[in-house]
Amino acid sequence: MNAVDKLVALEEIRALMARRVRCLDEKDWEGFAACYADDAVSYSFVRPEAPEDKIVGAKEIAARVAAALEGVTTAHQIHTPELEILSEDHATGIWPLNDVLSRMRDGKRHWMRGYGHYRQVYRKAAGRWVIQEHRLTRLLLETGVEEPA
Repeated sequence: MNAVDKLVALEEIRALMARRVRCLDEKDWEGFAACYADDAVSYSFVRPEAPEDKIVGAKEIAARVAAALEGVTTAHQIHTPELEILSEDHATGIWPLNDVLSRMRDGKRHWMRGYGHYRQVYRKAAGRWVIQEHRLTRLLLETGVEEPA
């Protein structure tokens, strides 16, 4: 792969992740699923002591996330990634993450702010980059309950 092809691949992967978090926050589950390979695998855990959760398949990943975020307002921010292009059709990435989740319950706002990383494997299929493997790890969680403003 020449330098220009690598730069193009890096920008395409950055755009993929920007689209993924936008679709997540806007609850565009079809767009969210389209960011993943049909046979993608997603792993996550919220707390280091919690067991890892494995989901297989783009539609299954989107459905599980949609169910978990029903009635929840989210705001995800991803920061400068470490991306490595391994070949013309394979790459890896680590994205620093900050997200806020908020839900009204019992007349109060319950919120969670998380800090961690997305660790991903990408593949290029049918001319576009998709997420083949996605892993969410958390370093710190903050939670709170407050009266609405």
